[in-house]
Amino acid sequence: MDQKMMKTLGGIIAGFVVFIFILFMISSCSNTTYTYERLETKMMDVAMAYFESNKDELPKEDKDTKSLTLKKMISDGKIDELTKLFNDDNVKCDGNVTVTNNNGYYVYTPYLNCGKDYESVYLKDKIIENSLVSDDSGDPKYGLYEVNDQYIMKGEVNNNYVKFANQLFRVLRINADGTIRLLQVEGIKQQVWDNRFNPDFNYNGGINEYFYNGLNSRVRDSIENYYNDSAVWTDEFKGYIVKSDLCVGKRSQADVTLDGSTECSKKLNDQTFGLLTVYEIMQASLDRNCNNTISRSCANYNWLSTSDESIWTATADAENSQYVYVLYKIPTITNASSYANINVVFNLTDKAVYLGGKGTIEEPYEFK
Repeated sequence: MDQKMMKTLGGIIAGFVVFIFILFMISSCSNTTYTYERLETKMMDVAMAYFESNKDELPKEDKDTKSLTLKKMISDGKIDELTKLFNDDNVKCDGNVTVTNNNGYYVYTPYLNCGKDYESVYLKDKIIENSLVSDDSGDPKYGLYEVNDQYIMKGEVNNNYVKFANQLFRVLRINADGTIRLLQVEGIKQQVWDNRFNPDFNYNGGINEYFYNGLNSRVRDSIENYYNDSAVWTDEFKGYIVKSDLCVGKRSQADVTLDGSTECSKKLNDQTFGLLTVYEIMQASLDRNCNNTISRSCANYNWLSTSDESIWTATADAENSQYVYVLYKIPTITNASSYANINVVFNLTDKAVYLGGKGTIEEPYEFK
């Protein structure tokens, strides 16, 4: 056999060996890298594609749901048999993807249960697991306190950050229905609450009615315009925002209520975005001396008092038609035509599935 033929044969053999090695690596990777999280994502993709092709099966009414099971996805050939995916004859999983009509937008929620190996976790449950305080004895404990079927974030907490819509928010509370009340960290800078002509004072000092006789305050106009900014709030993001009642009752400086009965004596129903209320600021403090609207003690053991900027509330003064409360360490009376930041609050759906994060500013909670 001449030298040229030997080189050709050697090249063929080398190429064959490389080919076999590549096939082995592909096979090894496919058998060892498939994860339950990947399956969960695949279920979401299949469900979204299915309902995109079968739009008549989407839930028609607000809050209605439809679901597509993992079993059907496998039987339809959209997902391989689990034993093949995981290269394990013993793997067994059950699951589905639920699609919910939320104010005309659709939210897809995966749920996967593979016994002791894996189970989907909702964001609300992860936050409760990480932050729940079992009692209030001894030194102040920072975290979630269960109050009347709600979980309220109290104290100097630093693990209540959530990443959503390319922004950071902080958890105010988990409501009785499981929705998560969030406060925006970086709001709309330096806006007036209102600057209309006030006949009580005969100048443009503003009127402290959030909404009155069909007319919006300037701050409500700003909030509605912000929500309608499609560059910030896409339809996908809006699908996770649940409408709720906004408490806009007025409050006196001497008011000692903490339960929201004063502010919630007047409500705007079915709102998307709103503002903090005074009682929510007071509830966040662990200091027992935080016992009236403008008590300086409300700044103690209170994560809401750490901002160096003033934030508008939805709560107006009950005794003076041009005054509104702003949060600067504590609730403080100021003229409605003054300037402060608008940091919106809203309820996040209870169907958000935990993806990762520890709730810190460096590693905020994220959801699918």
